[in-house]
Parts: sequence; structure tokens; C-alpha cells
Amino acid sequence: MKTNTLSFHEFTRTPKEDWAQEVSKNTALRSKETLENIFLKPLYFESDTAHLDYLQQSPAGIDCLRGAGKESYILGEWEITQKIDLPSIKESNKLLLHSLRNGQNTAAFTCSEAMRQGKDVDEATEAEVASGATISTLEDVAHLFQHVALEAVPLFLNTGCTSVPLLSFLKAYCVDHNFDMRQLTGTVGMDPLGTLAEYGRVPLSTRDLYDHLAYATRLAHSNVPELKTIIVSSIPYHNSGANAVQELAYMLATGVQYIDECMKRGLSLHQVLPHMTFSFSVSSHLFMEISKLRAFRMLWANVVRAFDDTAVSVPFIHTETSRLTQSKEDMYTNALRSTVQAFASIVGGADSLHIEPYDSVTSSSSQFAHRLSRNTHLILQHETHISKVMDPAGGSWYVEAYTHELMTKAWELFGNIEDHGGMEEALKQGRIQDEVEQMKVKRQGDIECRIERLIGVTHYAPKQHAASEEIKSTLSKKEERKMNKYSDQNTSEFSSNLSLEDYTKLASKGVTAGWMLKQMAKQSQPDSVVPLTKWRAAEKFEKIRVYTKGMSIGIMELVDPSSHKKAEIARSLFESAGFACETIKNIDSYVEIADWMNEQKHEAYVICGSDELVEKLLTKAMTYFEEDSVYVYVVGEEHVSRKTQWQQKGVMSVIHPKTNVIQCVKKLLCALEVEVHV
Repeated sequence: MKTNTLSFHEFTRTPKEDWAQEVSKNTALRSKETLENIFLKPLYFESDTAHLDYLQQSPAGIDCLRGAGKESYILGEWEITQKIDLPSIKESNKLLLHSLRNGQNTAAFTCSEAMRQGKDVDEATEAEVASGATISTLEDVAHLFQHVALEAVPLFLNTGCTSVPLLSFLKAYCVDHNFDMRQLTGTVGMDPLGTLAEYGRVPLSTRDLYDHLAYATRLAHSNVPELKTIIVSSIPYHNSGANAVQELAYMLATGVQYIDECMKRGLSLHQVLPHMTFSFSVSSHLFMEISKLRAFRMLWANVVRAFDDTAVSVPFIHTETSRLTQSKEDMYTNALRSTVQAFASIVGGADSLHIEPYDSVTSSSSQFAHRLSRNTHLILQHETHISKVMDPAGGSWYVEAYTHELMTKAWELFGNIEDHGGMEEALKQGRIQDEVEQMKVKRQGDIECRIERLIGVTHYAPKQHAASEEIKSTLSKKEERKMNKYSDQNTSEFSSNLSLEDYTKLASKGVTAGWMLKQMAKQSQPDSVVPLTKWRAAEKFEKIRVYTKGMSIGIMELVDPSSHKKAEIARSLFESAGFACETIKNIDSYVEIADWMNEQKHEAYVICGSDELVEKLLTKAMTYFEEDSVYVYVVGEEHVSRKTQWQQKGVMSVIHPKTNVIQCVKKLLCALEVEVHV
């Protein structure tokens, strides 16, 4: 059979000047500035990346500056690290066993807020134990890992301020079950600075917690070589509104602080590096998130070379889809966002991935939500084969330029933190918190003005929504677990030298993690800083919808070509705030306007049309309501300059695509004498 030879001779080479000219004709393709103060061009060329030396290196090279390790591509897999967030230890074990039978390949758990702060179940508030396991005793560990083949399944637990109590329980568990602890793999790590930033307080001084960090790392290096004990996480900063440059810089500064502190305590660089896990949250800005992860690999290589110019370290990157972008209403859109975020994680080179269940923002997640998240991994692995491509974004002029810009800005901010004493000092001075707060305020403004889109919230909001106050967070009651408190008379057995054998003896006698930390606290002082403010992008919209439940807006389209487009702007704006909208079309007289407003009782009305037609009809229509309180809006940016004139004619305000929804609706609710707390 004869086949035609593929040829592209009919396509002539188009000069880049011609491309630039075509792009300039489309105003939607103009340059845009990101939250990181990076100007994204509408068109990139080879010349934009010609100066980047690292592009000469092959993907998955010896230091993996581009892409994950070579083994990941051969196997075509990443670690499916779906964290189980149930508060019940026994139920967590059941769900883990079910998940392992259905595709999950790690034993991953969310540690409760109580556990991350060093509290036992009976010392914590209900909210602190509502989501995630609180592993307080050896018995808890035995129940949690019952029937789990630990020699074949990596672990993943972020224990918060310290991992020493849990490592003690694990050692005792291994002894009791004749299991060789050297076979443990995965991450059982601590992140004292991340915990301090998130909660504002840790139960021991950071100096003592660094002792724990060094102790756990020395233990792992000597006895559990495949276990990672240090977690450097950007998640607390991400969930408080930090941008990509800030996340990268804070990760670098925290990682350097941990290495420095371990080396001060007698560990070498080569003993520390293999036991570090770097944990990122990944949002829905696809190319930015891909570039962020790619940038981190190269930035971390620079950090390692600053310690030892002969050292090579491939960072282990764990990613989690963003809780910041999740919504309590129209929750299935969370699954769509998480899929995009998971894709960005893998293209960016993640070694391990947790996909937030779509309902995790309201409660401990349902088994169906866990299943959906787990199956998203399996589809990406076995149907897209995305992980079999080495550095799939590599070579894209846009992504490479974006990666380089993030690297440059993050390195500059990292240098500034180091010049002022490092990450711990920056947290204690409040500099980090102030920077993140400023960025959060900017992002909140962009969300409220619907510049930053959140599908199902700022745009395409569901017409029938359940008000946030009716979405009951099924906070599980604190699990009734009997804590066998170890007598304070036996505190002499407690070693101040942090010997694991001493801890193991105590763990075997039934002491709790909280009790251990209380004994340590007698020889230490807790550290505190101003905590980061947790933030979720959809929160204000969810709160405002509580007040607008049952309210409606009447939208009037005048006989004018521009009226329909303006009506869509009004409908989108008010529906995002929870109002039901009713529309009447083809109005051509002020009598029709007045009659419809009299017949259809709504909280407010919107008139859509050209400047001249709106002024002609509205002025006369408003004379019918001189003694009544009627709230009317007009739509269009061309009206903004005449806002004062319109208000004199009885118009509530002028709205346009970038109107601040929350401020606009709060003003209306105030006029309706509704007390609002948003």
C-alpha cells in the first residue's frame, strides 16, 4: 500500500513581527501582571529563553533539575498519598485497608490540630480533633496499623511541632510485633516553624524542638535509612494567601534553618538531606503552579551547592491540592479544580500527591469523596500516562520564562530573609505574617471584584444553593478514649537526653504523647508568634449568601443592542452573592418600567441599556416612586463617570464587570436594614 509522505512545504515561515502584530489586534491578549509582579506576555519566542543554561541539561539528569527522578518515569507512578482525615482511629484503619486494596500505595493520615500542637484527645477542644487522627498512645498506633504491611507501604504523617512521641510509639510497636524498623519507608516528619507560624504557639522552645529534629534525623540515618523525618511545608503560608514567590522563598529559608540547626547538633549535610520532604499546596493557576515546582528544584540545588559545591540532592516533593480554592457550595466544582491542580502537580514533577476530597472543607470526608480523589490518581496514571514523559512542560518558552522569573524573585526574597536573621527571626518579628497578610488582602480584593475567578462562586454560581449556615459541618464528637496517665511520680525515668530507648520504655507503659511533652515543657519554655490568618477564597461569598437567601433582583433589558450583555453582567454579579434573578426583555417605555417594578416585588432592580436610553426612561420612571424606597442599579463602565449624577436621580449605584460584589451587596443589605457581619 502506497502512503503519502508527510510534508509541510506548503507552510511558509511566519516572521515573529507578524505574530506580534496579529496578537496586538486582540485586546484580550495584552500583557498581564500576576500576583508575583511578573508581567506575562501574550507571546513568547525562543529568544526569551536563550540565556537559560539549565535548558542544556537533559530531563531527569543526575540532579534532576528538570523533572522527577528517572525511576519515576520508568515506573510511570507517583506515590498516591491520599490522607485519611477521620478522627476515629479504628475507622481510619478500616478506610486505609479499603484504600490500599483499591489503588492507594501509601499509609497516609491527616494528624489532627491537637496532635500537631502536642495535645492529647482529652486536652483538646472538639474543633481541634474534628478532622484527622490524634495518635496519643501505643495502643492508637496498634489500632491504626492493624493488618497493614508496613514493610511494603510507605508512611506519610506530618506530626506538626515534634515527631519524637510518634517515633517512640512506632519503635515500641515494631518491638511488640517483631518487625524490623529498618524496613519503614516514607515520611514521619515534623515541621516546627510551620506549626509555629500556623498556630502561633508551640509547647516547647524552638531550640528544644530543633533538638528533636536532629534526634529524629540521626535516628533515621542510623536505623531507618528510608524514612524522612523533616518536613518543610509551604501549606500554612499558601492557606493564608501567600503568592508563589513567597511560598518558594519561605520554603528555602525554612529548609536552610533546619539544615543549619541539625549541623549545629553534629549532623553532616549528607546525613540531613536524604531525610527531608518538601510539601507544597498547588492552586488552580495551571502554568504558574507547574513553574513553581520546576523553579523549586533548581533553587534547592543552588541552596545545597551553597553548603557544599560538590553536593547533589534531589528533593522529594509532596504536593496537595489547595484547600484555599475549595467552596462549601456547589462542592462538585471542587473536584474539577482538584483535577487541574493534580495535573499541574505531576507535570511540575511531584513525587507524591494528595488530592483533597471535594467535601473536605465541610467535614471529615465521605468514603465516596475519598474514592473519587483516589480514582483521579489512577486515571491520571493509567489513562493519560503523563508521568511517563520526562519534564513534559520543558521547552515551552512560556513555562521556561515563567520558571526563571519565579526563581529570580524567590531567590531575592530568600536572600532578604537570610540577611535579616533567617526564617525563625522573620516569624518572631512578624515580617512574614505582614507580607502574607498584605498579599491576602490584595487577593481578597481580586476575588470580591471577580478579577480572580472561582467557578461556582464568583462566576456561574448555582441558582439553587443551600445557604452556608445550613451546611452542617459534621464535626465528629471527640472520640472517647481512655488515657492512662502516667504518674508524675515517675518523671525521674524521663530522660532529658531524648534517648529513644527511654521513650520506648515509657511508650510501652501506656504514657501519652501529651504527657511526654508536658514533662519536656518543665525544662523548656513555649515559643509564640503572631499566627498566620487562615483564609479561604470563597468564605465571604458563602457568608453573604446567608443574608441574601430568599431575596431576588429584577433585571430589565431595554430595547437596545447592548442591553443583553449588560444584563448578563448584572445577573452574574448578583447570582454570585446568592440572589435569585428575574429578567424582563424589550422594554421601550418608562411606563413599562414603572408598571413592572410595581408588579414584581424584588429587593432591587437593574436597568440595562445605552447611556442615553437609560437616562431618558429612568428619570421619568423614578417619579412614580418618589415616596417609596426603591433601589435601582444601572450597568456599564461608561456610566461610572456619571455615578454622582445617577445617584441624584435615585440610582443606588453603577455596576460593571469589576464591581466589588461584597461591598455592593453589603450596601444594599444595609439599605434594607439587614444587619450584616461579613
